[in-house]
Amino acid sequence: MATRKWDRSVNDLHAFIEEESQNTLEAYKAQPNLVTEHANHEEDTARGGYSGRQLFELVQNGADSLSKVKHGKSIEICLAKGHLYCADDGEPIDQDGVRALMFSHLSPKRDTMEIGRFGLGFKSVLGVTDTPEFFNRTGSFGFNRGKARQRIRNVVPNAERYPVLRVAFPIDHVRAVKQDRILRRLSQWASNIVRLPLNESGVASLMEQMRIFPAEFLLFAEHVGQLILRDLVSKSERVISVSRNGRECRLNDSSREDSTGWMLFKQVHTLSSDARADRRALDDSNVVPIHWAAPLDRLDRPGHFWAFFPTMTSSLVAGILNAPWKTNEDRQNLLGGTYNRELIEATALLIADSLPKLATKGDPARYLDALPRRPQTDDSEQVNLLRDRLFNDLKDRRIVPDGEGFLHCMEELRFPPRELIQGRQTITVPFELWASSPKRPRNWLHHRAVTVNRLAVLDR
Repeated sequence: MATRKWDRSVNDLHAFIEEESQNTLEAYKAQPNLVTEHANHEEDTARGGYSGRQLFELVQNGADSLSKVKHGKSIEICLAKGHLYCADDGEPIDQDGVRALMFSHLSPKRDTMEIGRFGLGFKSVLGVTDTPEFFNRTGSFGFNRGKARQRIRNVVPNAERYPVLRVAFPIDHVRAVKQDRILRRLSQWASNIVRLPLNESGVASLMEQMRIFPAEFLLFAEHVGQLILRDLVSKSERVISVSRNGRECRLNDSSREDSTGWMLFKQVHTLSSDARADRRALDDSNVVPIHWAAPLDRLDRPGHFWAFFPTMTSSLVAGILNAPWKTNEDRQNLLGGTYNRELIEATALLIADSLPKLATKGDPARYLDALPRRPQTDDSEQVNLLRDRLFNDLKDRRIVPDGEGFLHCMEELRFPPRELIQGRQTITVPFELWASSPKRPRNWLHHRAVTVNRLAVLDR
């Protein structure tokens, strides 16, 4: 029953694949240098900055597939001894999607809120496989290093090396599921399945990627109900999901003893004309989603900028600042320029607007822990800009709690004598006695704000 559903448009997709492959071969015949250029590009992607990011790329493609449907909700990664599978029940791949896989910078994900962009990331799988395969309800196909080399060699016999992902081959899904019980199980519910027959080094690398995969990705992929990471080699499994109640989220990861609490703030920023001129290549969107995920149980730990997955650029603000930042090609580091500068300024405003919502009745000054420390000589350009804009946005706001927890501008409140703070220690007893007095004046700083770190933040 499931097999018939999978084969409903197979002929159309297989005909398209053959036509695109033949067009590529004719282009190679007319311009043989393209063969080496494409082979070098694939190798640079697989061995360079995308090395070790295969799982990121597969999961984000699954998340983008789920964003297009209402019924889909699941992504499953399954690692077996010789194969890795990635399945989702989102929208099946279409001709535009296939074309993006066979080329680069031709992704249909333009002017969208989807995560992936230019068809580059998938080429990272060549670091762990020579024969990636796609099983989809619109038709199944694959790539094969040996077969591609033979077809290309027929038209360009003297090339030094040959690309893999420029020539595709049809796959018989019915035959494949008869020979693969994992594929058969996934086919019962999934719309898209990527199967990677792995090389020797691929298994170890993917086991580690599954172990360290950042569960926080699901905070921003709201259309993903659950992510299952099933490792049949080590006989381990992670199930990651998020329960949401307005801004508050509980991130559940079966590999952790406890769930973690987050407050998720978001806005959609409209780019200025200058920022549009500097935005990422091939990105047509004039609006950009920005998220700040603040960890409710560790606001005193500095966080990072994320481009849906972690970058190496620290933010010094607690939690995760997620946006489609303009990064280097492997999405590891933020770049300079007008686009990122404008997004950082918008992010600072989002944080300034959101901070008071992190207060609690027991600790109305808690949000002060989320703010960045004082400048240091090795701070990045992005950190300095964010800190400067954030404190500038905060300086005239009602951001300081009085004795009752109501917020005021700083000059409206009186501060306790600094003599009560000795070195790095706060003498808490006087403040606790003061807070318990029913006749105390209310126009004093709340006693929970009187710590070394929080007073330092207020000084800045």
